[in-house]
Amino acid sequence: MSSVSYAQSERVQELSGIVFGQKHRLAVMAAIAQSDGLVNPTDLAEELGFRAQSALQKPLQALTAAGLLTREGRADGIGRVYYRRNPHTLWAAATELLNQARADELRTSVTSG
Repeated sequence: MSSVSYAQSERVQELSGIVFGQKHRLAVMAAIAQSDGLVNPTDLAEELGFRAQSALQKPLQALTAAGLLTREGRADGIGRVYYRRNPHTLWAAATELLNQARADELRTSVTSG
């Protein structure tokens, strides 16, 4: 997985807080939306440039509680945990919202630069 820069974007975090009430949820949702649909928290944290998985705990719990993700693990309880993306229109909406935040950021940098 390659690292994505938008997770650390102030505008992405600001918009995430406004819409979702949590500064990392938009970045997490966008990364999951752009994935193959099966994500591991360790890999996801690395991709988003988070120092620890703890930044993902609340977003993953909330997305699971909302039925947008299904937590999967090995039957024996040993091994890596994965989350499977469930079909929903919010995944496309998260990608659109991310694109909006990135466009806002570009406009701001062009007008201030």
